[in-house]
Amino acid sequence: MHISERTVRDTELDKVLEIVRKYSVSPEGCASISPERITDDRELIDSRAARIEEYIGRLGLSGVEPFPYISDLFDYADRTHADFPGTDVYKAGQFIHSYIGMLIFLDKEANIYDEDRELGEDILSSLDSDGNVFEDHPRLLPLIRQRDAVRAERERFSASFIAGNRGVVQQSEAMFRSGRVVIPIKSDQSSRVDCYISGASASGSTLFAEPFELVTLNNNAVIAEERIRAEKARIVHELSDRVRKHLPVLHKMLAAVIEFDFHYAFARWAEKCGAKHPSNGKNLSIIAARHPLIGDSAVPIDLTIPDGVRVLVLSGANAGGKTVTMKTAALFVLLNQIAGYIPAAAESSLPLFSSVYTDIGDGQSILDAASTFSSHMKNIASIARNTEERSLVILDELGTGTDPGEGAALSRAILSYLSSHALLTFATSHYSEVKSFAYSEPGMMNASMEFDVRSGMPTYRVLEGIPGDSHAIATAVRMRMPKEITDAASASLRGGEGDAARIIQGLISRQRTLDRKITEAALMKRREERESEENRKRSRELEAMENELRKEGVREISEFLRETRKELERLVMDVRTGKLTPEKTKKVKAFISSIEKKKEEEESVLSDDESEMHYDAAPLEVGDDVICGRNASKGRVTGVSGKDVQVLLENGLRMTLKRSMVRRAVKKEERKSSVQFVSEKRRAEYTMDVRGLTLEETVRRLDDQMEAAILSGLSSFSIIHGYGDGILSRGVHDYLRKRKEVKDYRFARPEDGGMGKTYVELF
Repeated sequence: MHISERTVRDTELDKVLEIVRKYSVSPEGCASISPERITDDRELIDSRAARIEEYIGRLGLSGVEPFPYISDLFDYADRTHADFPGTDVYKAGQFIHSYIGMLIFLDKEANIYDEDRELGEDILSSLDSDGNVFEDHPRLLPLIRQRDAVRAERERFSASFIAGNRGVVQQSEAMFRSGRVVIPIKSDQSSRVDCYISGASASGSTLFAEPFELVTLNNNAVIAEERIRAEKARIVHELSDRVRKHLPVLHKMLAAVIEFDFHYAFARWAEKCGAKHPSNGKNLSIIAARHPLIGDSAVPIDLTIPDGVRVLVLSGANAGGKTVTMKTAALFVLLNQIAGYIPAAAESSLPLFSSVYTDIGDGQSILDAASTFSSHMKNIASIARNTEERSLVILDELGTGTDPGEGAALSRAILSYLSSHALLTFATSHYSEVKSFAYSEPGMMNASMEFDVRSGMPTYRVLEGIPGDSHAIATAVRMRMPKEITDAASASLRGGEGDAARIIQGLISRQRTLDRKITEAALMKRREERESEENRKRSRELEAMENELRKEGVREISEFLRETRKELERLVMDVRTGKLTPEKTKKVKAFISSIEKKKEEEESVLSDDESEMHYDAAPLEVGDDVICGRNASKGRVTGVSGKDVQVLLENGLRMTLKRSMVRRAVKKEERKSSVQFVSEKRRAEYTMDVRGLTLEETVRRLDDQMEAAILSGLSSFSIIHGYGDGILSRGVHDYLRKRKEVKDYRFARPEDGGMGKTYVELF
């Protein structure tokens, strides 16, 4: 799949990929992160996304550090037979070592072969980064010992010769010349020494002599040093030969490293910017999209193309975000077809495009003597000739730079052509005729960038189905245009175009009203579902409590009857056997007395309860002591709603019961009591910032906030939870959904934090 350089430049894909390349760990892997990776093969995209997801998971594991940099593999193509330099051999060893580290990072130690490991270890244990053999290499140690022994013998001889020939030598120490030890002697005393003269001083007064025995020792030292150099060369040669034989394996390793680095860099990038893998959809839908070049200041964009729409005409104020929105959509299409990850919510979905064409910016060329309009037409003509059934086309400021009437007519014709030849076309325009055309043509749709008239600033929110006003005068005012000019422009605009602007504002107002009603309906439905579920839960708890109480009563009665029956059977047996004695009669009377005593105890308990409390049919209030149900469970009223009563039972269970099941218990001597609510958190926060907290910590903070808000009468507040991976925002919304005190909650407006912040309203 080929994407032109202009498309890469217009969508700023090259700048985004440059950011991704900073996370790569090898030169070859860095080079592989390019637009050439764009594909429309769904299986390949899903495969890449799966690997990136795996790497993100591994980066999140405790103790797993980012992978270290992998040195580039040397160029071996032109060294088929000659030995590799030591530096290149070292690079091969370092590369193998990094490759093994990569397999360990991926938890694939089973794929590490002994031959690879041994070659890497042998190279790195033999050579330093400059390609030199280490002096402590095992094969060099015997040779180094021999060389050191010869040098020591040479040093002893030189010292002995100088000590025995004080009148001949010029100085008390030997010297080194050209790697050989020489003894300086007086030139007029040379006949007294049997030696080889290798040179003289500049004045000629000193000769550099090698006594014949020293000549032999010097030769032995040179030979020993040469043996060491030869052994080093053999070590490098042998390692080089092993590397050459290993080249086919290195080819495969390099290919694996490139693929690893491509996915690893994207995984690091996705983790950094919160990118997600969108689903494969028939229509384009990006949710909470954030342009990666804008960073944290990016306002999240929501854009969904309905089924059947093939052309979207985007209008609105200048500097209102039209071009950024289009470029973001095109950029995300390309990123998705490279790596399957985009900086947007996971609920986003994208179709696959076979090509992407763009016409953004001023392509005027002085060398080509082409005007701005001519340059646009040349590029659009090329797009029209090459567009395919599954192409995405992006056209910015379509038809500008020429007569407005002709420009609008040409724009309509271009859009009509592309609606039948491309899968999806985005176009921005300020022409009212083009906006009207998008309304009347099937397969076309208007959209606009919202503009806050009161503040005179764009909100960067996409309003689907509504054309936008250009707000040129408002923009001029914001840019400090003289008031005389803007007043004159406003006066001249009070015609048809002013009416069109008012119509557009009316449409926007209606859409906001509809959005609000939809939100209110959704909230009402959630509340009804929550209340229905709570009622079902309370009903199940009540049934369980009644069953438990019933079982407990049955167990007590059964136990009493069982013990009584045993005692009675034993007494009957005693009476039947033998003669009836006074002792037996006494035992029977005692048994009957114990039963009567048990009865009196139970009646006494009941009498005490009845003397302590009596029932009153007066209306119940919060705080009243009550008894509930047939089992007379004690409790306290916590709320009254119509025919339902909320009760906190003594066992800690909260229940909602019918009024007929609850009786008010009033003590004869009613004591006055006061209830004091004490809150550790004296003041509620108007804005809570829970970024950086765990979900558990956030819930604790919310508990305190809700208590303080209720006590202080605070009716609304906001929660800053950030975007992240959505865990915190979902947890906050789950908490708010379960709180009865919450009347409504919703994400903030885009300019106030969007999906990174939630507004809360209390009853």
